[in-house]
Amino acid sequence: MSEVEKAKKPGKKKYIFSILFLIALIVATCIVIFTKFDIKEVWSVVKSVKILYIILGILMIFIYILFEGLAMKRIFKAMGINVSVKDNFVYSAVDYYFCAVTPSATGGQPMVAYYMNKDKISLSHASLTLLLNTALFKIVLLILSVISIIVCHDFVFSHPIIIVLYFIGFAINIFLILLCFMTAFKRKWVESAGKKLILLLNKMHIVKKPVSSIRLFREKMDEYEEGAKLIKQNPKQFAIALFDNFVQRIALFSVGFFVYISFFKAYPQIKGFNYFELLAIQVLVSLCVDSLPLPGGVGISEVLYLLLLGSIYQQNGVDILGSAMILTRVVSFYVPLIITGIMVVLKQIMVIRMSKRS
Repeated sequence: MSEVEKAKKPGKKKYIFSILFLIALIVATCIVIFTKFDIKEVWSVVKSVKILYIILGILMIFIYILFEGLAMKRIFKAMGINVSVKDNFVYSAVDYYFCAVTPSATGGQPMVAYYMNKDKISLSHASLTLLLNTALFKIVLLILSVISIIVCHDFVFSHPIIIVLYFIGFAINIFLILLCFMTAFKRKWVESAGKKLILLLNKMHIVKKPVSSIRLFREKMDEYEEGAKLIKQNPKQFAIALFDNFVQRIALFSVGFFVYISFFKAYPQIKGFNYFELLAIQVLVSLCVDSLPLPGGVGISEVLYLLLLGSIYQQNGVDILGSAMILTRVVSFYVPLIITGIMVVLKQIMVIRMSKRS
């Protein structure tokens, strides 16, 4: 049986539970928000925005999905595999959707690998592509977070919860990236330490099957090692993929700025903040929720936006903070969730039709 034929769709129960959990979080968040903010007042403020800028904000989501697809296409090219821009665009949408609906964004890669398999891409190539793209994704987030802390350190250091979440997110991402490089270039050290850790967790009754866990750990290290070789052999392709990840991230983080300027006509009193400050706020929220086990960061993202956007939308006698937070969150998360969800459904229909034909 071929590698493609062995590929199985990840369990439905996990995703159904994750989606239900996400819905419960959204409902609970809405109840809390609309207990604090009057829904009629929020709707009145939202109706006053200039719709052109909201459309531009939504366009940023499509750029985000497109450039993740272009980054994956570059990695495939480094392997000598030609995958169309259209297919990579769909894989990127699948990744966004399942990362959004599962805790700690754990559901994206298995589902993307599944659909890649259905398109006759081997599991090894699919896994390596996703691994390398995730590493680039994390590197870009860390670079932007360092720049953001310089640009808007006043926002961060004025709120204890943001300070804590920022440094937790930063530390976890640094650890993961260092682990990737250590595995690629100092494999013996990592293998020895990993084996000892698994055996320790087994003694603590946290890991139940140490032998299979060690085997999976070694398989993952093989992927890291293969990825390091691929980067050395194709530095140009990976430099372009890194650039694509920068464009991708900046596009998503620009949504907050377009929402901000959409209020200018009705509320000129809030003017005074520039693009880089709004971008930095989006970066900080993303880093803070990146490592938390909540689907899409629902709940905590809204709290962080309220903390960070207060000085922007509550000034000169104007208070549209609740409306601005809700609109920012809708455009940057809920709209793309719906769009990518539709794309996932269409992709699944195509897969079912192909299976029936074959």
